Parts: sequence; C-alpha cells; structure tokens
Amino acid sequence: MRIKITLVFFLFTLVGNTFAQKDVTTFGIQLKPIIPMSIIGFNEETIDANNVDFNLSSQPGFSFGMVARRGFTKMFSIEGGINYTKRNYDLVITDGNFEGKSDFSFLSYDIPVLALIYIQLGENAFLNTAFGASIDFYPSDLETSDDYFRHSTYRKEWILPSLLANVGFEYRTYKSGYFYIGASYHRPFSNIAQTDVGYYRNKDSNNALNYDAFADFNLDGSYLTLDLRYFFHEDPERKTKRK
Repeated sequence: MRIKITLVFFLFTLVGNTFAQKDVTTFGIQLKPIIPMSIIGFNEETIDANNVDFNLSSQPGFSFGMVARRGFTKMFSIEGGINYTKRNYDLVITDGNFEGKSDFSFLSYDIPVLALIYIQLGENAFLNTAFGASIDFYPSDLETSDDYFRHSTYRKEWILPSLLANVGFEYRTYKSGYFYIGASYHRPFSNIAQTDVGYYRNKDSNNALNYDAFADFNLDGSYLTLDLRYFFHEDPERKTKRK
C-alpha cells in the first residue's frame, strides 16, 4: 500500500513539474535526412525489357523546413509547418557487358499537420508520438539524358495528400528551447510520378524515339527520415481575465 501511495505521489510530482506546454506556441527548424527505403527492400524495382535490365532505387535525400507547435494541454499539441523535400533516385541500365548509371532528384513542398501526444520520462525528457497528414506540392516534371538513354519523370498530380507517423525523444530546457531527435514515415496516398526510360544500343540514334528497350516505373514516394529539430524558447501565453 505504501508503495502505491509513493508511486501516485511520484506521478503527481512529474505532472506538476511538466514544462508549461499548455498555452505555448513555439517555432523551430528541422532537418530530416531521408533514409533510403531500398535498404529494407522497398522503393527498388528492376524491369527486364528486350534483354536489357533497368533498375531504379531510392537513395539518401533530405527534407528541411520550419515547424510551429501549439500546446493545448500538458500532454497534447498540434504541430504544422512547411518543408522542402528532395527525393533522390539511382537509375542503372545493364545490357550484357555494358552498364550505364544515372541519378536524378524529384522535388516537393510539404505542408504537414500532426497531433502529438507526450509521455514524460523525467523532469526535462519526453517521449512523443504523432500522427497526421500532409499536403504535398510537386512543382515540375524532369528529364535527363545521355548518348545511350533518355529519361522522363512526370508527376501524377501537382498536389497530393500523404499520411504521416512519427515517434521521437525531446529534451526541454528552461531558457534554451527544446531539442528533439526522432524518426518519421511519410506515405503518399497514391503514386507521385511515373518514370519512363528509353535505351539506345546504337548511340548515334538517340535523337529518335526508336528505343531498343523501354521501361516505365511508378514512383510511390514513400520515405523514412531521421528527424532533428530545435524549438526556440517561448513563455506560456497569459490569458487576460475578464472583470
């Protein structure tokens, strides 16, 4: 019985010492290196066409932007922001003893909104989980070429929604802001683009569309990130009492 009373007292002490997340609006910056999902067997595809292998795989990229957070209770907040995201891909074409490599990037601007729930681990340390959605804008198509291939990536739509999930660890200071490290999963609701690749065995004929082999890929755009964030210090808002 004494242990239960001590535990309850300890929990109330933690809640009482919780940083004043309630009624706090704070702003920060974030850098999110993209972890290639090809390392766990996703976002990598090989197509065989006319004895030519086309391999497309995701590579490290990054997302960078601003983030804003509004605390509604000591354990619940809403977070939003805007990010510049650069997805990178590697294209490998193999024809017998010949192997050609190329890379390209696909850009987007993302506006996420997430609901965060906190678990207090200590006086300054918090574990949080977040779920939400993002509106992703794809500004343009892209093309690359060489003397043996021609590549085009066409966006499916210029705006698409995505599902977001996040888990992370946060350390809050009294005067120097919040420091955060975590991981996120970004999953578009549909494929973001189509990639077409044409290959020429006769390298003098690359101005024509008479490809010796052709492949098309659907880019689903999913990625994992390592999240690094810093939030500037803000004091709780003082509410004016009505007389």
